[in-house]
Amino acid sequence: MRLNHWLSLCVMAVLALAALGDPGIALAAAPDHEGRLVLYTSHPPDMVDAYAKRFGETYGIQVTTVKAGTGELLQRVRAERERPQGDILWGGFADTAMSAPELFQPYRSKELAYIQPGMRDPNGFNSPFVGGTMVIVYNKKLVSAADAPKSWADLKHPKWAKKVIHADPAKSSSAYTAMLTWLIIYGKNDEGWRFVEELARNQVVVQKSSLVFTQVGNGEFPLGVTYEEGAFRYVLAGSLGMIYPTDGTPNLPDGNVIIKNGPNPKAARLFMDHLLSQEAQERLVRDFPGRRPTRQGVKLHPEMLPPEKFKVIDYDLVWASNTRNENLARWKEILIKTQ
Repeated sequence: MRLNHWLSLCVMAVLALAALGDPGIALAAAPDHEGRLVLYTSHPPDMVDAYAKRFGETYGIQVTTVKAGTGELLQRVRAERERPQGDILWGGFADTAMSAPELFQPYRSKELAYIQPGMRDPNGFNSPFVGGTMVIVYNKKLVSAADAPKSWADLKHPKWAKKVIHADPAKSSSAYTAMLTWLIIYGKNDEGWRFVEELARNQVVVQKSSLVFTQVGNGEFPLGVTYEEGAFRYVLAGSLGMIYPTDGTPNLPDGNVIIKNGPNPKAARLFMDHLLSQEAQERLVRDFPGRRPTRQGVKLHPEMLPPEKFKVIDYDLVWASNTRNENLARWKEILIKTQ
């Protein structure tokens, strides 16, 4: 009993000294965040898993990932609005989340000061992890560089009928971006929609964006419309050629937003800070070639074309997000007519 009494007195003394701010006494503080994080993401699984693992080990947070297409995940966030199950929607281009701001929570990370100004969201919702663009890809065994299309308009040629694979804009954020790219270039009007329909007649529309670069890379289709990162790995492997269309293509931030009233808001904000950090951005280029870092001073992969080397259009993110429902309704009519 005497020993227990003595130990109790020692513990009380240590606590008292700590409360008085004694510099010789240091007590471990509880972490200022939740111990869990739920990511809804459409990014490639290998990249997602690597960043989730690094983040979890660094901060002692258990990370759960739910992987699907960006459009599908947005529908899930909307369905769970009254009782959110996820913390972050991470993937696709920024206009997907911008189309439903009521579902997300603004967050201005301290790391945004180091992000390229053109990638920042003026409304404070998006924390842009990567940039990207849309390209045409061709299988080098099936199409020569000389014969490959050089512009979006070239894809309308009769010789490419049903030889161009593309994802459904209603399912894929990148496919939606491609469709709006055509409208921005050729008209946000009936003339532009005729252009979209003419392209659709030559397309085989699939449900997942990853099917485009994998099937063209494997030789199942000669041509595809896809996002740069997905194609880039096949380009490095030598099976795909990649074209930045001469009539223009965007250079856009990805979507990376905190779900409103998610279960782990502190861990979510910490994850945003982590993704925008110098370490995470440099790791992106080193380990996952094909993505464009958004942090100033982080160099592109040496095989990646800088934006000053291709025609970048002024992509209207606000218009793209505000008109999403009506654009997809009109696309549905074209899909029924052409597929």
